[in-house]
Amino acid sequence: MSVDSRRDGARRPYFVRDDDVGDLTDGLKAFAETFAAAELPVSYQLIPSRLTPRCADYLVSLQKQHPQLVDFGQHGLHHRMTLKGRELKREFGPERSLEEQAEAIELGREILRQRLGAAAVIEVFTPPQHKYDGNTVRAAAAAGHRIFSAACYPTPQHQLAYAVGRGLGVGAVRCHGISYDGGLRPEAPILEMSIAIDVDDGRRRKRNATDVERSLRAVAARRNHVGLMFHHALYEEAEARRELGLIAACLASFGPARFGRLRRAMHS
Repeated sequence: MSVDSRRDGARRPYFVRDDDVGDLTDGLKAFAETFAAAELPVSYQLIPSRLTPRCADYLVSLQKQHPQLVDFGQHGLHHRMTLKGRELKREFGPERSLEEQAEAIELGREILRQRLGAAAVIEVFTPPQHKYDGNTVRAAAAAGHRIFSAACYPTPQHQLAYAVGRGLGVGAVRCHGISYDGGLRPEAPILEMSIAIDVDDGRRRKRNATDVERSLRAVAARRNHVGLMFHHALYEEAEARRELGLIAACLASFGPARFGRLRRAMHS
């Protein structure tokens, strides 16, 4: 699965994001070991209230073994909220005030510092389900995050919606964000670096290795960077792990040097 760099856009940075990290599971271990063996950096998005000491210790140890391959980001506080008696998996949006969102983000960041150690660098914020409003962005920036990572999907419908929203200077429509991927958000001085390829959506695996390669080639031809989203929980079973290995090998064939650490985007 080698890639012709002339067609693919040589030296364009790619990054991998693994969401919903909490407990230390076989799926997380398999995912982390697979990508470390392929020398592909991963930004692990941690849910603070669900991050167990055992999982934190594992990730810190992994980062010490592979300092260029492991980064941490904050994935909300609880990855859920109750709205009118109904529990939602999203956590941010216009239903919550700036103060409420800021309190949740600051508390989550403090939990991560306690679990990972004071030296841990946590500069990336990913809102659960990519749902947020302008106050979410402001609160993340005020808490000290330097990168806001959500979604910037390449479909014509998404791109049209983003273009219209940006033209109007809008950051979000209710809880649905308008992407400013690759640039500063309009609400606060924080860089947006969002995923374009959802390898899975947290509920089902959407793309095999061939689909991932095809998608990466197509998106890279039009973008300066490309982010890929995974949820390690979907790679527990043997068959899923085999497919994960094929996907990692596919990505490595693009050249591991073409993959960067998400939090390093500020410095690239």
